[in-house]
Amino acid sequence: MRGLAGYAMHGRRQAIIVVLLTGIFPLVYCLSAAVVGLVNLRKNATEGLLILLWSLIPAGIYWILGDSQPLILMLSVAVLAQALKYLESWSKVIMLGTVLGILAQLSLVWQGEYVAQLTSMMNEVIILQESQGVVYDYTADELVGLLLGFYGAYHFAIVISCLVLARWWQARLYNPGGFKHEFHQLRLEPGFAILLTGFIIAALAGVPPLSSWLAILCIPPLLGGLALLHYMVAYKKLSLSWIVMAWLAALFISPLVILLGLLDSVMNFRKRITSN
Repeated sequence: MRGLAGYAMHGRRQAIIVVLLTGIFPLVYCLSAAVVGLVNLRKNATEGLLILLWSLIPAGIYWILGDSQPLILMLSVAVLAQALKYLESWSKVIMLGTVLGILAQLSLVWQGEYVAQLTSMMNEVIILQESQGVVYDYTADELVGLLLGFYGAYHFAIVISCLVLARWWQARLYNPGGFKHEFHQLRLEPGFAILLTGFIIAALAGVPPLSSWLAILCIPPLLGGLALLHYMVAYKKLSLSWIVMAWLAALFISPLVILLGLLDSVMNFRKRITSN
């Protein structure tokens, strides 16, 4: 994929070709968003806006067909890339990304056609499975409601992933090792972490609308915890298997990694590690 990024950065025409071709196909349009992020990170705002507008052509086709996710993704990555470029702080960018994730969740109110399509598809799946003897305890509406409860978190995670890829590309092309240092130093702002802790506790207690945003609120401290684990592995010069274990921990014991990210924002474990 480094070759794709290198080709896109050869010039405006190449970047346009990449965002148009990768933006056409489902899932692959994430690469289009990453290229939008890379151009916004590396070049001036005018050039970034131009490439964003070209990326909105295939994203707009998806929107007309009832899927607004590519459109939201392109816009969100461009905004966060510009924020990262000028703020030079992953913590602040993640704060902004949290807000965008919540807005994406709220946008479902205006996406009736998308919800209807998803419900229809889920109905077809249930009918097909029931014809094969599978019994469902939930209706299509209930299953769709469960899935859509993670809509904002899914959007937030994909946006951050595309931005991370764009930043990694930028580092590989122009600043080798730069992204690794940035990620290892990622630590949430203490005030933001304290606010998140309060919101997460309220969400777990079922306080609306925070209860529907729980997955979104957990992503920032999860990223902070992962960054700290990556830092510790690098500082102790441990093997790659420890990185794999860190990601497995994020998957299977995520509450502990989330708690680690929240505690690190206040206690700054990196400073304590290096002082010993």
